[in-house]
Amino acid sequence: MIKAILIDIDDTILDFKKSSKKAFINTIKDFNLTYKDEYFSYFEQINSDLWRDQKLGKISIKNLFKKRSAMMIEYLGLGEDNNFFTETFSENLSHQAILVDGIEDLLSYLNNKYKLYAASNSVYKRQVSRLIKANLYNFFDGIFVSDTLGYEKPDRKFFEKIIDQIDFNKNEVIMIGDSLKSDIVGAKNAQIKSIWFSEKDTENKIYNYKVKNLSEIKKIL
Repeated sequence: MIKAILIDIDDTILDFKKSSKKAFINTIKDFNLTYKDEYFSYFEQINSDLWRDQKLGKISIKNLFKKRSAMMIEYLGLGEDNNFFTETFSENLSHQAILVDGIEDLLSYLNNKYKLYAASNSVYKRQVSRLIKANLYNFFDGIFVSDTLGYEKPDRKFFEKIIDQIDFNKNEVIMIGDSLKSDIVGAKNAQIKSIWFSEKDTENKIYNYKVKNLSEIKKIL
């Protein structure tokens, strides 16, 4: 019987693309530049490539941020310290909390039936700030983020460390997330059940359930 739910934050609870675009525009203004769509397109491409590599275990999140910052500094011709772009963008992102459609209703439903925990690859302080800003923080019994856990999804140790802290058996826990490589592969690595939230399809049926809309999860849990 499921007693506890782990749920990813970016693109499952909070819309990362919309949030990151607003944060990016504000970051460009902080550098006294005029925003151009091509700037954000470049940022989206390198960000996507780097996070793909992270999910494949090719780069750590810490190094991802450093490399992304260095690439943006070079692209924009800023000549600033490499970390400055990431620090500025991260600060702006911490103030952005655009909800994925249907998430507030789902969290309210799940919170009445299960112990609910956020499980994210990111920076703890930033994710907590965004959940508070979105008025969602109080739905959770705990917030688990890779930079404080010391492990990143899909590493099974990320999940096992959470399970040790919440004191549930693996068969009592289920993971909800949008990333097949990070959330779903990670859950399988840790031998816990999963719900893949995605409009995509795959021949690799490593998940237990799949939904295209968050409201469908009410039929499962």
